[in-house]
Order: sequence, then C-alpha cells, then structure tokens
Amino acid sequence: MIRSLARLVILGSMLLPAVASSAALEPLHSDGMPLPLPKPDPALMYPAEPVDIEIPLPRPDLATILPHATRTVTEMFLRQTGKLTSDEATYQLKSGEGLATLLRRAGFDRADAAAAIEAVIGRASLRSLPVGLEVRATRDGFAFTARNGRDVFAIRDPEEGWLAFTAIRPIERYLAYAQGVIEDSIYRAASASDIPDPALAEYIRVMGFSVDFQREIRGGDAFELLYEQQVDQITGEVVGTELHYAGLILSGKQLGYYRYDHDGSRVGWYDRTGNSAARTLIRTPISGARLSSSYGMRRHPVSGYNSMHRGVDFAAPTGTPIIAAGSGVVTEAGWYSSYGRYIRIRHNSTYDTAYAHMSRIARGVRAGARVEQGQVIGYVGSTGRSTGPHLHYEILVNNRKVNPLTVSLPTGERIPPELLGKFNAKVELVEAEMLATGNMRFAAMAPLPSGDGPQLAP
Repeated sequence: MIRSLARLVILGSMLLPAVASSAALEPLHSDGMPLPLPKPDPALMYPAEPVDIEIPLPRPDLATILPHATRTVTEMFLRQTGKLTSDEATYQLKSGEGLATLLRRAGFDRADAAAAIEAVIGRASLRSLPVGLEVRATRDGFAFTARNGRDVFAIRDPEEGWLAFTAIRPIERYLAYAQGVIEDSIYRAASASDIPDPALAEYIRVMGFSVDFQREIRGGDAFELLYEQQVDQITGEVVGTELHYAGLILSGKQLGYYRYDHDGSRVGWYDRTGNSAARTLIRTPISGARLSSSYGMRRHPVSGYNSMHRGVDFAAPTGTPIIAAGSGVVTEAGWYSSYGRYIRIRHNSTYDTAYAHMSRIARGVRAGARVEQGQVIGYVGSTGRSTGPHLHYEILVNNRKVNPLTVSLPTGERIPPELLGKFNAKVELVEAEMLATGNMRFAAMAPLPSGDGPQLAP
C-alpha cells in the first residue's frame, strides 16, 4: 500500500508540469484541411537551354518524284538511255501464263527474262497479274499497267543492265460547267447536257438531302453543275470525275452547295454561309422511282379493307437498287411476315428506317452490320403481301412511324469556324470559274457574307 501511494505521488509530480505547460499553449485555428503543395516540375531544376525542333516535312506529291509514263516503251527507252530500240508489239497475258512465259513469247531469251523479272519484283505483285493484261514489249524492254493505275517499266540499260521503275500516267484536268431547264425529268435534262454519269450521281446524292426528285421537280425548274474530269493523256480515257458545285432552281427557290475537302479526311457539302447540305436521312432511298402510294388511310390492294398505310411506296422495276437513307446499324435483315424480305436500320437514338418487299438483300447486309448513307442495301422486288414490284419505305421517330415525305429532318453540322476562311476562298474560286464560262447563271446566289467574293449576275 505504501509503495502504491508513493508511485501515485511521483506520477502526479511528473504530470503537473506537463499540464501546466500545455495550458500555456495557444490553440490553433484552421479554416479547413490544408492542401499539400504541388510537386515541383523536375524540368525547372535544370538550366533552360534553347532547343531547335525541326518540323517534319509534308509527304511530297508523287507527281514530283516519279517520272511520267510514255505511250510506248520505245519513247521511254530513248528518254532513259538516249538510244533507240525496235520491234515494239503488244502481248496479252493468257490464262495459266506467267510474265516469264509471255516474255519468252515476245522473243526474250531465258536469261534476259529472268533478269528482267528480278528487276521488276518489288515494283508490282507478279502473282496477281490478271488474264488479258496488256504488256508492251520491245527488244530492250517492256511495260505494263499495275492494279494501282501506275505503269511499271523495265529496260535493259547498256551500262547498268536491267532496271525497273514505276511511272505515273500523265493526267490532264478539265473543268466543265453544265446547266439546263427541266421539262419533266432531271435525268433526261442532264442527258441532253452530256453530263457524265458520276457527276450526275453525285449531284443527285447531294441535292437528294433537300429535294424529293420524284415529287417536287416541276417543269421549268433549272439545274447547274461545275465538275472536273481527269483524262489520261496516253489513252484519252476519263479516269476520274469530281463535282465541285451543285445548283438548282426549285419552284423559284434557289439551292446551291459547294464541295469542301476537310484536309483529305472527308468531303462535305455546304451552302454559301457554311450550312451543311447533309441531313440525317434521305427522303427517297431509290432513284428513278414513281410514288405509287402515300402515307395515310387507303384501301389495301390485297385485303380490300381500309387501313392505315404507315409508309410510302415507290414503284420501280425489279432489281432497282435501294440505298440506305442514312448511316447506322442494321437491326433486322431477312424475311419478315407480310413485308417479305425486309431491312430495318437504327440510325441513332431517335431515327430508324425500314425497307420492305425486296427481291434480295445486298451481300454483307445482315443484323449487326454497319451501313453508310447511300450504300446499296437491297433491290426492289414483290416479296410478301404485294401486288407488284415496289419499295415500301418507313421512317420511325422514337419507334413511331411517321410520314417520310413531310417529317422534319435535322441538318448536318455547320462548317467549323476555323475553316470558314478557307471555305470562302474555295467558293470564290468555284464562282470565278463559272463566271469565266460566260453563261448566265440560273441558281445565282447572294454575295459572300464578307462581301469580298465575286458578284454574280442576276
């Protein structure tokens, strides 16, 4: 007991100074939990020294690197060696024949044929040369056109031996302006103006976002196009067609759209103020068809009863291509009750489209597949409950069927503000080209918002 009391006295004497000292401390006040300081950037610990950074050079245009092809091997041999060769002829690759066999047939000995082929390997795939390929051959060389459209030449240099190289075809570009008045059909009017099929197809696609060519075109409406054709200077063949401007006068209303290439990533079509021509959906996913049945109440041609027709019918010959009205994912593809062969596409969280009575579905179009706007997805037929070949077309908004010809469809995005200056410059160039033709413009547009562009005649 005495020892326990002694321990308490000693412990108390040790605690009293500590309590007294703590009472003398001032309390700490904080407005919140203190945040740790950020860790310093290690780069700041080193002395700053200027560093020269070389920006990578853009990829050069192949036209500035590769030589231009010539019409004959004789011309190319003269250009490369300064000497003449002879006995040029054209040979066609036969079924089961390789390039070596063809060269032997052209008069090459076995050693020359082997050396020439050794030089050509790496310039073109010799295993996939098509039957009927034309090979131009002389005593000292030969040439053929590869699948990529470039020519492969092999020549026997007097000093270096067999050499092979790729040459690009010389291409000339021509701009053409076409216009016309529509009497009954845009196709007949375009045919009368000798508009090439690729330019007309692109024109119909661009205008198809805003215009129903089967229902809205009237006699007296007018169209205009500016397109470019690329012509092979050796063969004279047209190897490419590109539309630059599409204009239309529709019942007095002016429509005009300009092509703009977004740095090679994609191509967009815009009006003069930068609004996109594109819509979420195309109203008429078939070309050259006649509207045979509208949306609404009607007497069903098979059952004979009055019922609601929740779509539109387009009569067209069996086999007419049907395109996807918009980009999206196929949710159904196959036989679907009275609809016959049927496709349904989910475009986004709001819009779906459906296509019925098709004769067949295009290859690769199946449930889960993604399709792009304008892609052929099937062909007109008369399957299911149908009295003749036609396309039954539906647009669904939030799974509710609406009238495809009157539903309001959102437009595409405007051209980005940072590209508007370049786009306006492209518009000025296009309109200057059209003014240079001396033709009176039909779908003449107002001046650019900046007022800097060329003023078009009324």
